[in-house]
Amino acid sequence: MIGYRITRERAPLNAALKLFNLRFLTKPKSLWQIKRGKMKRTIALVALLVMAQQTAQAETLKVFSSGGMYPVIESLKQDYQQQTGNTLQLEAAPSMGDTPQAIPNRLKRQDNADVLVMVDYAIKPLEQAKFVDSRSHKVLAHSYIAMAVKQGMTPPDISTVAKFKQVLTEASSIAISDSASGKYIQGKMLSKLKLGPKTASKVSVIPATPVGEAVAQGKAELGFQQNSELQAVKGITIVGLIPPAVQQDTLYGAVITRSTQQKQAAAQFVKYLQSDKARKMMQEKGLTPF
Repeated sequence: MIGYRITRERAPLNAALKLFNLRFLTKPKSLWQIKRGKMKRTIALVALLVMAQQTAQAETLKVFSSGGMYPVIESLKQDYQQQTGNTLQLEAAPSMGDTPQAIPNRLKRQDNADVLVMVDYAIKPLEQAKFVDSRSHKVLAHSYIAMAVKQGMTPPDISTVAKFKQVLTEASSIAISDSASGKYIQGKMLSKLKLGPKTASKVSVIPATPVGEAVAQGKAELGFQQNSELQAVKGITIVGLIPPAVQQDTLYGAVITRSTQQKQAAAQFVKYLQSDKARKMMQEKGLTPF
């Protein structure tokens, strides 16, 4: 109202005051402008500091995961990123084997990650080699071997050991992985079933890539791999788990590497993999939470 009266009712006086530069009458307005400007700058500065802090806190976490747990982590990736603000760089890597992609081989050539999720018994050699922190080692899930055929084929009956053995004997070709399930089938299961060289000669080891893909492409009549890995492949029919008498319970675990520079974020991720949400996802993907 003061400003209004000066403008409308006392215009001549106002002009005179301006002429003689008597700024004290307009000082309240100038102070408000100054304060308002300072307030805007303060708000902007606070916003920038918050953004900078969030940027500093947000991290990129590199995770190597073998096939059995890979579909689980891939499905949880978006939720984890939304919860933490971190970026998850997920890379498929076999727990063992001779391929360059295998986790032990990657670590040997200093292709490092922050967290490893892999077949649990394969973690022990990495602990002994000082690649990982044994104190961070957590068991996550049980996994079981399943059998698959190409989509469209009539699934054979493998409900008993005798029928399962007959299916293997009559098969023209069998595909297995170069990781835990394949090593078990070649090293123990065929012997348990007393299947000789004739059946063993039909077995092909598929390195690095999913066994289900070889079956879908018609490169093998039967395919064996962890149930969760087969579930992620299109173009196949999962016949079922192999009979309990010849089944292998494979554990999957997580461990933090010694080379990580993000120990807190890595530990947070391992804890996330033990959450109810992660356990539910494991069940959906064919695993049994530990």
